[in-house]
Amino acid sequence: MAVLWTAYTHLLAQCPALPIAPRLGVFSGAPGSGKTRALEILSKLVANGQDVGSMSSAAMLRIIAAAETAAEPGTFPVVLFPDELDRTYSANSAGSQDDLTIILNAGYKRGAAVLRAHKDKQAEVIRYPCFAPVAFAGLATARLPDALLTRTFTIHTTRARREERPDTYFPMVHDMELEEVREAVSRWARDTAWRFATPDKLVDVLLDQALTDLVDGRDHEIWSCLWAVAVAAGDSWPTRCLEALERAQTDVQDRSVGSASMRLLAALRTHYGSLERRGRTRAGIGKDDACAAAIDLDPVTFTRYDGRDDLRPEDVGVLLREHGLTSVRVRLDNGRSYGWRWADLQDAWERVLPPLEDDADAPASEEDNGTSDVFGQTR
Repeated sequence: MAVLWTAYTHLLAQCPALPIAPRLGVFSGAPGSGKTRALEILSKLVANGQDVGSMSSAAMLRIIAAAETAAEPGTFPVVLFPDELDRTYSANSAGSQDDLTIILNAGYKRGAAVLRAHKDKQAEVIRYPCFAPVAFAGLATARLPDALLTRTFTIHTTRARREERPDTYFPMVHDMELEEVREAVSRWARDTAWRFATPDKLVDVLLDQALTDLVDGRDHEIWSCLWAVAVAAGDSWPTRCLEALERAQTDVQDRSVGSASMRLLAALRTHYGSLERRGRTRAGIGKDDACAAAIDLDPVTFTRYDGRDDLRPEDVGVLLREHGLTSVRVRLDNGRSYGWRWADLQDAWERVLPPLEDDADAPASEEDNGTSDVFGQTR
């Protein structure tokens, strides 16, 4: 996704007919997982990249407007890289990020603009263009508006083990290599732009049946961008694009489980399946165990939950009450404690979550060398 999205920014600068600028989000459940470094590298590979860190909505509008009115061809659209979106969309920022949300949501379509009243002349309205590709990073997706996530390709990172760590990046050593790559992709985009020069040619690619058979609506809008790059690049890229699409559809952070309470239910269902396969289920699960299972199985959502530290047992109770589940006394391995009966949870799973695969097709548990996501499917 990152490679195709990067190449697409170069096509956008060369092809005024391309209508969409999908967002790219890099998320993790813990600091030190490479999110900021990913933005730093990508900002030097895209067309017209600006690594802006944290910025206000007003600054974003002015940067985009300056790029649109620039005389030099190929300098629009500018690609922005705001970091630390978990701070912007935190529990303590309710309402303060509305302007930024409007820009990020509207600005993914070419020609989009927002209107602002003139500061000194109240009868005068200023039109600010807001069309721009945007890549951002943060510690969790839980607080991001669902409408923004539907416009975003999401990449989830985790800390590398010592033996997995990449070579150290030094700008003075490696930026020349990045510039060479950026120039090569830019030349490719200039040589490829003719394939999208007319509406007919563009529609043939964007409405390719290989893509429309898999996605529709907003998903088709954003994936058609990567598909256009993959088809133009040829070789193995169309296959790789479709594989990325299919993996994204079954990923643990798939948008079909959007709210934190639904993600909690999904994590508990996966945890129950693991216990059942080992013959370790009892009548129910206690608050502490439910909390630990949620953090372990869905760290992106439940680490730094609500803009602070990990999910707490009392938070579990609040989230489950959204689905009519209240805590009761249940028998556990260490005696009786407050928690939830599995029978009550199973009713909620059936009502709220996508169905699991048939038992005959069910994947192995983590103990059987599979990595299970919150849907009970292996990845």
